Amino acid sequence: MSAPPENSTFDPLGLVLGGLAFGLVLGLALQSLVGFAVRTAQASAPPAPGLDLASVPARILLIGTVLAAVSVSIATWSILSPLRHPWRQGMLAIIAGFGSFALALVTQPVDRLLGRPGLLGLAIIGGIVTALIARRLRWRRIA
Repeated sequence: MSAPPENSTFDPLGLVLGGLAFGLVLGLALQSLVGFAVRTAQASAPPAPGLDLASVPARILLIGTVLAAVSVSIATWSILSPLRHPWRQGMLAIIAGFGSFALALVTQPVDRLLGRPGLLGLAIIGGIVTALIARRLRWRRIA
């Protein structure tokens, strides 16, 4: 692939900000799904007497959180591909991955107030917003 034509209106700052927004909202949606899966696993099991890292909910939480952050990083890397600069793409992908991990703190009050339906609703809203951002970024690349 080649660089954008001279007369195009390629906006790298808009792409970077849009890519970060895409990654953060995608991360929030994925972390909400992880929280939903943990709460579902906890609902079908007897209460744990103490901390058990070998339990199914703990494994879902630990593995799901890491996989969600890695998925966000990969998705952000790919959506920022028009930058054509691997270092910047990688840096922004890592920021989006860690940022989504930090943004996952939003799921705790949602879980406390609305429970599993709230987490699922947050994931659906995040998925819709992510799709809208991706669509807008795709149109921006085509134009």
